[in-house]
Amino acid sequence: MKLVTFQSEDGIRHGILHGEPETGRVVDLGPGDLLALIERAQVGDGPERDAASVRLLAPVLRPPKLLALARNYQDHITEGGGQPLDKRHIVPKLFLKPSSAIIGPDAHLCLPTISSTTDWEVELAVVIGRRCRDVPVEDALENVFGYTIANDISARTADWGIDREPPDMWNDFFDWLNGKWPDGFAPLGPYLLTADEVPDPQNLELSLHLNGQQRQKSSTREMISTVAETIAFASRFMTLEPGDIIETGTPSGVGAASGTYLRSGDVMEARIEQLGVLRTSVA
Repeated sequence: MKLVTFQSEDGIRHGILHGEPETGRVVDLGPGDLLALIERAQVGDGPERDAASVRLLAPVLRPPKLLALARNYQDHITEGGGQPLDKRHIVPKLFLKPSSAIIGPDAHLCLPTISSTTDWEVELAVVIGRRCRDVPVEDALENVFGYTIANDISARTADWGIDREPPDMWNDFFDWLNGKWPDGFAPLGPYLLTADEVPDPQNLELSLHLNGQQRQKSSTREMISTVAETIAFASRFMTLEPGDIIETGTPSGVGAASGTYLRSGDVMEARIEQLGVLRTSVA
């Protein structure tokens, strides 16, 4: 089932999408974003309208937590100069992004004034459906409500307009982390596909095109830590709640590898098999 959050003349509402966003129909299930539906774990019925008559928003506008996973595809690590990793010794590298970074499909990304090296990262986003803690890997996928597309926009370098202290490990880490936080740096959408329609989240093709040119292409089977392993790991030190989102890392092909960065007028199209196209224009 495809579920959407949308803006209409009646405000922000959520519903079921039949067909595609440009040509399909939306069943209106009520006010608010999909978080209310995820929490009650029950889908009702309502009046229909043309999908083209509403503006789709991010499926969950203010998730309890927006987590993201760094260094989860070996080819992305390699293109950044990293060494091959031994999966047996890997600890997933999770970080938080603010919910103010979230924008929806076909929204404009406004480039931040602090950086001229803003980059793209197509990622599978996992939406949690149950409150859970200390989940075994073999049971982890039972806690997934659905999946959507994420673009983990990243400012690779920043100009703070001040004389910086000498570079060190902590300065480098927080510069990298701060580069994940600007407004608009978490496009999500165009819809949430319920987990029952994705029997194997480790078998999805994903890609990103910039101005019609393919920049990234891979499969979720190339993840270092699987979706299940990531959920199990996160649940060991935090309670996962309905509506939490986990972005699961990006493959090679980011702009930093070639020195190509986003400019005003660019259009990104992030695609994941079964999940549609997340289109973001750069303002």
